[in-house]
Amino acid sequence: MVKESGKHRNSAKGGLKVDREKHYVLENRKTGKIASGNNWLNALAAIAVMRDQSSGIVAALPLKQATKLLQHNKVVEKNQRSKDNNSVRKNTREQAKKMIPPLAVFYEKYLPSHKPPRVNEFCKWVVQEFQDRQSEVSQFAERKEFHDLIDANRTARWWQDQL
Repeated sequence: MVKESGKHRNSAKGGLKVDREKHYVLENRKTGKIASGNNWLNALAAIAVMRDQSSGIVAALPLKQATKLLQHNKVVEKNQRSKDNNSVRKNTREQAKKMIPPLAVFYEKYLPSHKPPRVNEFCKWVVQEFQDRQSEVSQFAERKEFHDLIDANRTARWWQDQL
């Protein structure tokens, strides 16, 4: 068994070095949503264009299309989802249940003192907070590394079912 060192593993010239544990996507700069032209090939080509690598096997990538896509989009790293289809759903549900107590604290700050809390309004508020990536709730979930929950875009009805 031969052990690879960091020196020799990526020593090939012209090779595009990307982290294989990450999932790269093209995201619209204005809306923050996944670009319509996103696929793994375009994302890889966009990384090559950004790093100014166009020789060797990288030249086979759609570099012209990637250049065009980078005018309105940016490349974002996301964690690789698990291979099992049910595990993403399960992780999302578990993360939501762990997130409910902090959400109640955040909602208490938002709710006027004269208004009683209502489940339906709470769930609608949660959906709005997760849609806004700059909100305090989204940033808290990001710090807790609840990536499946952040990317899920669940409805108010789904949140009611979690409660």
